[in-house]
This record gives sequence, structure tokens and C-alpha cells, in this order.
Amino acid sequence: MFLSLSLTALLAFLAYVYVRNHWEEFSFLWSRPIGYRLWLTVGAAYTLTLVFNSEILRLGIVVQGTDIKFLEGLALNMSTMAANYFIPLKGGAGLRAIYFLSRYRMPLTNFISQLLAISVHTLAVGSFLALISLLVMAPERFQGPLVGYFAVTFGLGLGSLLYLGRINLTRFPKLNNLAKGWDLFRADKKALFKLTVFQLAYYFSLALVNHLCFKAFHISLSLPQALFYSAGQIHSTIINLTPAGLGIVETFGILAGQILGFSPAHALMAQGLNRLTQLSVMVLISLWGWPYLNRLKSVNPPLVKGSASDCHN
Repeated sequence: MFLSLSLTALLAFLAYVYVRNHWEEFSFLWSRPIGYRLWLTVGAAYTLTLVFNSEILRLGIVVQGTDIKFLEGLALNMSTMAANYFIPLKGGAGLRAIYFLSRYRMPLTNFISQLLAISVHTLAVGSFLALISLLVMAPERFQGPLVGYFAVTFGLGLGSLLYLGRINLTRFPKLNNLAKGWDLFRADKKALFKLTVFQLAYYFSLALVNHLCFKAFHISLSLPQALFYSAGQIHSTIINLTPAGLGIVETFGILAGQILGFSPAHALMAQGLNRLTQLSVMVLISLWGWPYLNRLKSVNPPLVKGSASDCHN
């Protein structure tokens, strides 16, 4: 927590220094009002990303044998995502783990297993889209450390999908249980296909959000540019060292400007609009989500398939 708060404070200070030294540029961008229709469109597009992300996370739970319905998954994932703004290291995922343990008696290992599988798959799909986007934007940019990073992460993700879980890890029971997350998806080809479709839909809807946020400040991102930017956003939050990746995602946006041709001021303003929209949408949904989840917790749920409690019956 101390490290997270210190890093957040440092990044906030650096942002303050930059804004102070470039105040004229920021004041010019801020003086051009954002139409309410565009703002509503950004909110609708961001809600769409939350729906697809919710379905991705719900699918991982269903594959584990827990029959969680669409509305419950939507309420849970949307409500707990707001916690990432207050708790570092993906605190929202921790709240979901507690929920599934208390309501469905899902072992923590099962939860982490499916979350690990989905996270690796998400990064692999993002890496693939980033590589394709770089090639389409400018073939001469298809070289260097950036391409190497996305190529390596895509290769690791694809290798995990093909081989993780097949490696004999019986001498390391905990690692073996975590690796089994891939086996569940491999055994269910329909679920794996759905996961890939939802991942693509998630990235394209996130690209739409970023396109609209930059459009609000008169920067036009093409589809390949928006996809590259979106993939980089997700990769920059692999480990949330700061709450919701505050400062980390913004730093990526500034670096992405070196490739996509927009200024750091545009990146910070567009990401600020993105953050404001995120919080607004998640707060509104939480007003419905938490009461809905509290009503569901009063229902006595069945045990999760393969849980520890099953062994004692």
C-alpha cells in the first residue's frame, strides 16, 4: 500500500509539473467545450466495454462449474471494478473472490486459476491486435523493442493456451491447480470460442471509446491507431501498482503519442475524459448493482462442482 501510494503521488506530482509548464496548451484544449451528445456517446460506448468484460469474466466462472447468470455477473463485475480506484493490485478481483467464496463456496484456487487463464488470453489477443495495427499503420514501424514486446507476449499467451496444463507439475500441487485453468477452456471448445469472440468485441468497443475521447479534443484516431492504443492500455495495467493504474495508463498515453502523433496534453485530456466517464458509469451502475447482489446473497446456493466441501459429503 505504501509503495502504491508513493508511486501514485510521484506520478501525480510529475503530471502537475507538466501541466503547469504547458498550461497554455491545456487551457486551449479545455476552452473548447465537449458536446453533451458526444459525452453521452462515450458513456454508452464505455458501458458496452463493461458488458463485454463482464461476459468474459462470467464465462471463466461458468467454465469452473458455477452457474452464474448474466445479470448477476454484470452487477458483480461492474460494481467491483470501481474498487480498483481505491485498492491497488486489482482490489476489485479480490472482492469478487470473496463474493464467490461466500455465495458459491468457490475455492480461491479455482477463482485464481480461471482469472489467470483469462488474463493471459486477454494479453495475447491484445498483443495480436497491436502487432497487426502497427503493420497496417506503417510497415517501417514493425520493428524494434515495441514490436518485440508484443510479439513475445503474444507468443507466451499462445504457448500457454497450447501447452500450459499439459506440463507435469504434480510435484508442485498449487502451480498444477493454477495451470488447470487452461485445461477447462481447452476441454470446452465452445467456451474457448466464446472467450475469443468476447475478447475481440471488448477490444473493438474499447477502441471506439478511445476514438471518441480523442475526437472530443479534435484528434482523429483511425481504427488501427485506436486498437493499438487500446491494447497498450490493457498491457499497461497488467499489475496495478497504482489504484486503477492511475498515472501508469496516462504515462503509456504520452509514450503512444510519440508513435501516433499527438501531444502529451492531448493524451492526458483524452484519458481524463475516459477516467471521468468510467467513474460516472460505474457509480451509476453500482447504485443498482450492490442492492441487487445483496438480494441474491439471501438465496442458499448449491456447492461448486469439485469444491473441497464436496469431498466431505
